[in-house]
Amino acid sequence: MDDYFVILYLMPKDFFSHLHDKKTPPTYKFFNGEAWMDGASSKTVEVISPIDNSLVGRIPLVSNLEIDQAISNAKKAQEAWMRVPMIERGKILHLAADWMREHEHYLTALLIKEIGKNTPEAKDEILRSADMIDYFAHEGLHVKGEELSGEAFPGYDQTKMAIVEKVPLGVILAIAPFNYPVNLSVSKIAPALITGNCVVYKPPTQGAISCLHLTEIFYLAGLPKGLIVTITGGGAEVGNYLVSHKDINGITFTGSSQVGKEIAVKAGMIPLLFECGGNNPAVVLPDADLYSTAIEIVKGAFSYSGQRCTAIKYVLGLKPTIDKLIPMVSQKTKEFIKMGDPRIPEINLGPVISDGEADIIERRILMAKAQGAKIIMGGKRKERLIEPTILDLVRPSMEIMQIETFGPVVSFLRVESIEEAVKIINSSDYGLQASIFTSDEGAGIQLARQIKVGTIQINSKPQRGPDHFPFLGVKGSGVGVQGIRYTLEAMMRPRPIVLNKPH
Repeated sequence: MDDYFVILYLMPKDFFSHLHDKKTPPTYKFFNGEAWMDGASSKTVEVISPIDNSLVGRIPLVSNLEIDQAISNAKKAQEAWMRVPMIERGKILHLAADWMREHEHYLTALLIKEIGKNTPEAKDEILRSADMIDYFAHEGLHVKGEELSGEAFPGYDQTKMAIVEKVPLGVILAIAPFNYPVNLSVSKIAPALITGNCVVYKPPTQGAISCLHLTEIFYLAGLPKGLIVTITGGGAEVGNYLVSHKDINGITFTGSSQVGKEIAVKAGMIPLLFECGGNNPAVVLPDADLYSTAIEIVKGAFSYSGQRCTAIKYVLGLKPTIDKLIPMVSQKTKEFIKMGDPRIPEINLGPVISDGEADIIERRILMAKAQGAKIIMGGKRKERLIEPTILDLVRPSMEIMQIETFGPVVSFLRVESIEEAVKIINSSDYGLQASIFTSDEGAGIQLARQIKVGTIQINSKPQRGPDHFPFLGVKGSGVGVQGIRYTLEAMMRPRPIVLNKPH
């Protein structure tokens, strides 16, 4: 703990000092595409550490007039950027990845303080983000159009030919969540830039300070001005104006299903790439290795305090299976999960992001108990710390089953048949991922084909990655497909130019 936080406060100021007013705690600026600016209104939003309730800093509430000017700057910059050879764009991205690695200790310490991750999780987020930038920069070089001959379709001949180019969408609005503010920003910014777009970047309020540093890293790497404009402020004040702005050509968003649906209505007919809520189930077949299954459930349910779209939220199985599994999950939770201050090395379950979220989680646990669920373990709260909680005798009608609960809670359901489990999963409004645990991979594949979610993991917890795999949600869990190549494709559109030769 000490090494990371000494680095946070003793870091040379030359690189990032101009991002704020140099006071303690600092008030940060926003980037309008040309320079780091104080908000014209002087209105700010406080960023409070979930660890100790301390003020990390303040971020400006950017006005609509400032947003208009920033987007105007971005549009002008994008027109020149799309003509820069991709190999040159890639060099800048590779250098940005190197800058991230150079400042990993500093960025890790900041991420820990701002969103309450423990050191291994925060460090992994920074390094994985750098790797992702490199991968996007490399894979972007393989994006290509095609040539099509009319003779391949009935009624046409060789006199008609299409040259199909891949062109950038233009101005991409990137909206990132608090739980992976750096990584899920990089997953949007890097593919947009390598394919010739500019980015209007809306960081989460909690995580915004880390994201402002990310913006500066791209410019330290030599990114021309205007290509990222970073707009801070709350979703209600700033986000609503951005998503309906006439100059936005595409939106990439990670967040809750409810907010995603609201954005889709306001955005209108432009390309959307959304990853929304998960509420992911795990189905445990009678032949599963319960020891390894219990370990995966504990990891899947409780890492980063359950604040992951890919967290396991409920487990289904036949009564004998669940009867054997719950004691094993309880035991592994006691062995593996240590709750407390995430700055302490042995702690791996820290606070949830805010008092408001803690209130919601606590209320749902107590409501489930009042409706007949049994608290096998946990269920108690101390400020923003929620004990790792295991619920038994949960029913599909309970709110904790119906709505994704962004906290360290996992529910167990006994079903009469695996067909009943499939019916429960498929009736959900969510459809991000599901896990199947079995010793028979063939049976696992057969069952996976019946489950209506984006991805099915066999004998593993849900997860995003490896990042070149397709990652998507169905129903209320998303629109479009992410993953390195898939995201690159989503940042572009085909432009057919049809040549008509004389007969």
